[in-house]
Amino acid sequence: MSEPNMKTMSLRRDKVGIAFGSFGYNLGSAVLMTYLMYFLTDNMLISAASVSVILFVSRIIDAFTDLWMGSMMDRTKSKMGKARPWLLWMAAPAVISMALLFVVPPLNETGRTIYAFITYNLVAFFYLTALALPMNALVALLTSETKHRLVLSQIFGFFSTLGAVFVNFFSSPIMQAFGGGSMGYFYYFTLMALIGVGLMLLCMKLTKERVQDDPEKAGEKMKFRTGAKVVVRNKYWWNAMGIYLMTSLVPSCWAATAYYCIYWLDGQVDTGHLMALLWGGITAGILLFVPVSRKVGKANSAAIGLAIQAIGSVLLWLAPTSIPMLWISTVFRSVGVGGLSGNMNAMMADVVDYGEWKNGVRCEGLTYSGASFGAKVGAGLGGAVVAALLAWGSTSPTRQSRRLGR
Repeated sequence: MSEPNMKTMSLRRDKVGIAFGSFGYNLGSAVLMTYLMYFLTDNMLISAASVSVILFVSRIIDAFTDLWMGSMMDRTKSKMGKARPWLLWMAAPAVISMALLFVVPPLNETGRTIYAFITYNLVAFFYLTALALPMNALVALLTSETKHRLVLSQIFGFFSTLGAVFVNFFSSPIMQAFGGGSMGYFYYFTLMALIGVGLMLLCMKLTKERVQDDPEKAGEKMKFRTGAKVVVRNKYWWNAMGIYLMTSLVPSCWAATAYYCIYWLDGQVDTGHLMALLWGGITAGILLFVPVSRKVGKANSAAIGLAIQAIGSVLLWLAPTSIPMLWISTVFRSVGVGGLSGNMNAMMADVVDYGEWKNGVRCEGLTYSGASFGAKVGAGLGGAVVAALLAWGSTSPTRQSRRLGR
């Protein structure tokens, strides 16, 4: 087979691998975003105030473990590369921790609160960090070609949101089939984690890391201090971290969707179906913004998308109890996000390249983890605010009789 044909086939394998991996990752993470807070308050019967503390403290811890994980990835030297080995090493711990999170232990509320804090932090590290960072960094490690990276980033975003559509749309009926209540959650999340991790392992098998460190430094293991100096001197890294922090505030509020559907709309809208529409709109938005990105660039395309998202949010504020307005608002909010989701990984790969050009050191792990740091801090703040408002309104545990799936 000629060299061009081999290259084409290899790139196709990369695309298929990224599609499987991103779809698989969101089978666990997206549904967690939708149902975790509701599960903790209405199934594990932990007060909303305690959940607020758990989410805020855990996500701040998670933000710092992102930096450590990024450094570890940059120090990884193996035949498989920097990122792909971690998909293998973290597979089993990720599934086990996800299953443990949805076990309701026979303890008092204090014991259940401590248990939830420990198990959520295990999930946050093994699934939301140790699998997420390698998956995202693959876009920068598979190729140095800008056009190919943009395509990989758009594929990543498209299939990631498609996974979220699937896992949310079928959540209620499948949890019901598993018996509903706490057991429904346990079996559903464990199953999604198993399938998701399996698809990420398939991604590991299909992809190949081609972007290498400077040959003169190939045998060295980068010190954390060295990598940290490189990223903090990168002005675009600060921009990316700020973007992630601000844009993660809104998705973190999606945790209130179950309460909104069940209590505010009196169960007239299924939580899973609403979230499926939200993620489906993002999926469509990624496709719609492909030609826009090529015409006006990645950053401008993302800015246009965020403006559309803001319009959708304003529409819902105008008529919060109107179901037709809810659907219209959801379309605007989700399609707008597609302008950012399809481009962000490619933009981060450019940030990595800029850091290497400016400082002579390449560190995908710390660059991606730094941006993720901003996302985790934003999510922690947003989630804590939502839980605090629930506690102030005395919502969840007092309404146990109307749990999801019953």
